[in-house]
Formats: sequence, structure tokens, C-alpha cells
Amino acid sequence: MPIAVEVGLTLVREVLRALLTPVRLLLYLPARRRWRQLARAALASAAAAPPQAPTTRLQAFLAARRPPRGATPHVFLSAGEASGEAHAARLLRELPGVRATAFGGALLLAAGADVKVQLSEHAVMGVRGVLAQLPLILRAFAAYLRVLRDDPPDLVVLVDYPGLHVVMAKAARRRGIPVLHYVAPQYWAWGPWRMRRYRRAVDGTLTILPFEAAFFDRFAVPAAYIGHPLLDELADHPPDAAAVAAVRARRTLVLLPGSRRAEIDANLPGMLGVAKALLADDPTARVVLPHKNPRRTARIRELLAAHAAGFVEHHEGPLAPWLAGARLVLAKSGTGSLEACLHGNPTIVVYQLRGPIATLGYRNILSVPFIAAANLIAGREVVPEFCFHRPAGWHEVLATARRLWTDDAARASCRQGLDEVRARLGAPGATARVADVVRAFLAAPPTRR
Repeated sequence: MPIAVEVGLTLVREVLRALLTPVRLLLYLPARRRWRQLARAALASAAAAPPQAPTTRLQAFLAARRPPRGATPHVFLSAGEASGEAHAARLLRELPGVRATAFGGALLLAAGADVKVQLSEHAVMGVRGVLAQLPLILRAFAAYLRVLRDDPPDLVVLVDYPGLHVVMAKAARRRGIPVLHYVAPQYWAWGPWRMRRYRRAVDGTLTILPFEAAFFDRFAVPAAYIGHPLLDELADHPPDAAAVAAVRARRTLVLLPGSRRAEIDANLPGMLGVAKALLADDPTARVVLPHKNPRRTARIRELLAAHAAGFVEHHEGPLAPWLAGARLVLAKSGTGSLEACLHGNPTIVVYQLRGPIATLGYRNILSVPFIAAANLIAGREVVPEFCFHRPAGWHEVLATARRLWTDDAARASCRQGLDEVRARLGAPGATARVADVVRAFLAAPPTRR
């Protein structure tokens, strides 16, 4: 089939799939109780032992290996956003002697990959984001199909970003090329009806939260928990002790409104309101907004100026010194909130829903009892979390922030729960475990069929 025709047919299929989403939601509602029971059963497995020898759980994936196509193993890597690219680049550095073709950005290029499309430089989220970047997505998919045709890899490794990557996975499997997904999608929380499609798209999946493997096992997707890459980052780049001490010299509130522009727009105004109230209670306090991505600097400063928030210090660069030295962290739900929790200081997790449709989805579709990763890992609420649509929700956030700012018993209880979360995640080494899986796949003798 010509590539242009395959791209067109794929686009039509995905549009039809999107249009049918309301129907799928209606069909899901009568079964949501069963799905929630399955998700909660998976959460209960979070107390299991840390990951060991993940290849023992992935025999079905290893059996999908085909004879190598060349003298040097060839892997295709794809990362659709910055955090995924960092994971992919660390993985590639653990695979000397492997030739890599990739979608990503500067990090994968520096790690030695032949980067065909700068995909991670144009991360998209939501329907509007997809429509705005649709020409780029179609060009990227066509380039990917050309790689599969002209220089087929021995293995496709897709990192996170399930929206596009599931489509790419299906294209590879149609051609008999095995697919490994690193950072499994959160279907256990949102839209578990997508599991059937996912099972057909990938040969194996690697999870970064301890309860996820049990969920994917339930649906016959070969899965293994390999640990969380954040633990690797903390082990490789611990915060400077002097910098942490400087932060601790003053009571510091750290704000993490999110990494994407839409998240910052939704969460930062409410966070600033909480910060102003805390400053009124404790005028000696310090408010800091650290951010890794310089592309968000202009927007952050616009919002700070619009809300007369000159009291907020905005810093670009690593988050670790601020999180390790903070008295309290106010974080939007996501990877940043888990990173804050891993530093062991009291954290409040928030998620400002955008519109009534999102609120309806939160109340009727969410399969798990928590939104904060720390609470999901612990199986109970160890950090306060708030998910709301109306601005009045920030009043509850403020009341909890005041308690954690002043109540030593509440602070100690939160820290104890975060120690439990850290222990359940296990030891660092997620990247090395993924590399072990890939090496075992590339080196193991092909299975007879």
C-alpha cells in the first residue's frame, strides 16, 4: 500500500474513533463499577516486592523476536515530549553497539540517535493541540512508515505519549516488527475500554508505578514494573546540600503549576491566591516558582504580572534544591507532584478541571479513588489532593495549606506517608532494567513458530 494512502486511511480511522468516543463513554457507564473494582484490585498490589529481573515477566514479549536484519541491532525510539525524550536518551546511552533511529529532539541526537523528526519539540495535548499540529503529525507518521519500509528496525521502543504511539505501534505490528512500550498508559484510570486496542498494538509494556503491571496482566498484555525513572534522576543528580540549606533558611512555599501552557493558565492563578493568603499569615515566608522549561518563562511572567504577584521568585533550572528545601509544595497533579513527594516534604496536589465536560468525566469515568501518584502508590491518602472545577475549590486548598504550614503533627504524618511511598517504589535503576529487557530481546535466540 502506498504510504500516502496508508496515512490517509489512518487519519480517517482515528477521526471516526474520536467521533465515536461519546458512544464508548455511554457504553462504559453501566460497567464502570466493574472497571473500578479491577483498578482497585490492581492498586492493592502496590505493596508487592520491588521489581527484580523484569525479563522473567516478559517471556511472551521476548518470544516475539524475529531474526536480526543486520550485523548491528537496529532500534527505533520515539518520544513525543520532553520528559519522554529524557527517558529515551538515558536508555540509548545504556545500549552501546545498538544503532538507533528516532523521533525526538536534541537529547536523543546527543545520545547518538539518527533523529528523523523533532517530535518532542512540538508536544501536543488535547483536541486543539492535535488539530494545530496535524500537518506535523501526518508528516511524522509518513516518515515513520518510510523507516519501517526502507530500514526496518529489529525493535520499536515507544516512550509514553500513547495517543500517537499506539497508532505507530499498530503500523509496526502489521509489518511483523515487535513493539515495546516504555511508560505504560494510564488506562487503569481513564478509559479502560481502550485496553483491547492496546493489547493488539504492543508486544510488551513497561510500567513505572508498582500496581500497573497487575492491571495489564489482567488483560493479557505482557507487562513488568521496572521502577520509576525519577528515582534514577534523583540518584544521578542529588540536590546540592548548600543550595538546599539556603532554601531552608527561610520558610519557603514552592509552586508547581504544571509543564504545559494550558496547565499553567489553569492552575497558577489559584495557586497565587493561596500564596498571597499564606504570606498575609506569615510575612517572612518566601514564595518560589521554579520551572525547567525556558519556553514557558514568558507566559509565567505574564501571569505573575497580571496577578500583581511580584512577591513570587521565578527561577529557571533544576527543581530538586527547591523541592528538597521547601516547607510546603503546592503542585499540579502529574510527574512534578510525584517528584515533589519523593523529596519527602509536605505536598498538596491539585488539579483545576477545565470546564463542565472535564468535571463530568472526572466524576463518572475515573476508575481509581485518587489522582495523586503518591496516594495511588500508597493505596491511601498520604498527601492532600483536590480536583475541582469552580474557583471556590481553592478555599479548601488554602485551609489545608495553612494546616500543613503550621501543624507539626500533620507535617510529620505527611512525611511518614511519603517515606512509605519512596519505599514502595523500590531502588533506582529503571533505565538499566529497561536496557536489560531490550538487550535480552536483541540477543535471545529467535523462538520457533
